Amino acid sequence: MADKEIKVYSTSTCPWCRKAKEYFSGKGVKYTEYDVSQDREKLQEMVDLTGQRGVPVIVINNQVIVGFNQAKIDEALAA
Repeated sequence: MADKEIKVYSTSTCPWCRKAKEYFSGKGVKYTEYDVSQDREKLQEMVDLTGQRGVPVIVINNQVIVGFNQAKIDEALAA
């Protein structure tokens, strides 16, 4: 898992974003967080990836996961 590039597009008020970040932290997985409510460039990057503004958006080695989907996250981490 150490070789995975993980990005989490989130907002500070999103409960599912917090859940995703807590999940990664609990597994000892490092990730880069982008607060799209503060960073317009990252918001546009997220919209370009997904076509939507819903958070969280999680990118694991270029695999995009919209929402906190633990099964998909585990699958992407294991790949």
